[in-house]
Amino acid sequence: MGLIFGKKLWHHFKLLTPILLIVLGFALSLPAKQLIYTASNFQPNATFELPVTSWLLVGTNTTTTGTYSTSDVEHAVKLPNKQARQQYDLQAIPKRLQELGPIGLLKLWTLKLGVFFNVTDIQDWYNGGYRAAPAWYQNHAQFLDALIARTYQVATLILLLTASWRLWTWRPNLKHTRDVVTLLAVLTTLGYLAFHVLFWEVEARYGQLILPLLFFQIATLPKPHRQALPLRRLLPLMLLLVTGAGLIGWSKWLADTDPKTQVVAAQRSQLSAQYHAKPTLMAAGSTITQQVVLNVNATYFSVQIHQNSKVLVQLTNLKTQQTYDLKQHSDVYRLSHALNAGKYRITITNNGNTGQQVDIINTYHYQLADYPLIVHNQKRFTSSLVYTALAQQNVVPF
Repeated sequence: MGLIFGKKLWHHFKLLTPILLIVLGFALSLPAKQLIYTASNFQPNATFELPVTSWLLVGTNTTTTGTYSTSDVEHAVKLPNKQARQQYDLQAIPKRLQELGPIGLLKLWTLKLGVFFNVTDIQDWYNGGYRAAPAWYQNHAQFLDALIARTYQVATLILLLTASWRLWTWRPNLKHTRDVVTLLAVLTTLGYLAFHVLFWEVEARYGQLILPLLFFQIATLPKPHRQALPLRRLLPLMLLLVTGAGLIGWSKWLADTDPKTQVVAAQRSQLSAQYHAKPTLMAAGSTITQQVVLNVNATYFSVQIHQNSKVLVQLTNLKTQQTYDLKQHSDVYRLSHALNAGKYRITITNNGNTGQQVDIINTYHYQLADYPLIVHNQKRFTSSLVYTALAQQNVVPF
């Protein structure tokens, strides 16, 4: 807007109406929010509400490189209310900036920018793993995961470099609406990056929001002038073949030399434990069961029960009838043992004289797991335990 005003190009500018609509949308956001709250009879609960400053505080955390910080959030939740959390943040942020200093701050900003374009773990964003992937996929999962991750990373970098190169050679003419729209997309991209890098929390998935803007810029920016080459038409195909072969070889090497822990079967959808999700009270002398299928061999199995709950958790191979007792570790009962592919049954028994708390996930119309939860001989298709079966490679998870 400043450029348009400074160049006195208002009579060429055709985006005034959409910009005014956007401004109007922002202006109506607050009253619209209250209207929705009133219409739905929604009452906000500020018990665990975080102030805006919480995200600013996380953005200065060098331990997590400005990404989500469990320690910061856990500390905030322990404070009595939103005002106390904000007061703590306003004291902690200047201290962190002072400890960083100018050089440390520039280093943090650079690392946060790198987080935006790191997509090597894109398959794990808000994804606890397939609940039971087919055996043919799991037998080749190490290679496929590495290939998908590296291909996506290379594609992201190529897209970014292509847009940057076209911008470097671009000379916008603000009398043309197309150039004005392109410039608006460029400024939006840079503003979004600057906001997160300089102030806010960053996450790798946040960087994906600028992909549509990058595609748009590449589509509208003129191509740099290049000299004609005899093999110009064959060059893209040759580069594609070389890049593809390199990615396949690289992925195969990574899969063989650095295998990852693989999810064999899981149901990990749950309310966040950090917000003290309410468990289900399991009556004394009662039993809960649920079946799970392992399509390939596993080496680890765990069931989330609840902190300080004392129950008997067992895993039974339904073919051999061999039963394993899971050992308690914090709020999880776990087993580190070679498990052959097949159908198993999870059994939770409360042998005590008092009720015990168990983490059970209940939905209204959605089946989270392949098999229902069985309580008092009744099948609950929309209820499930929280369990994980892994083929461990390098680490022992909790």
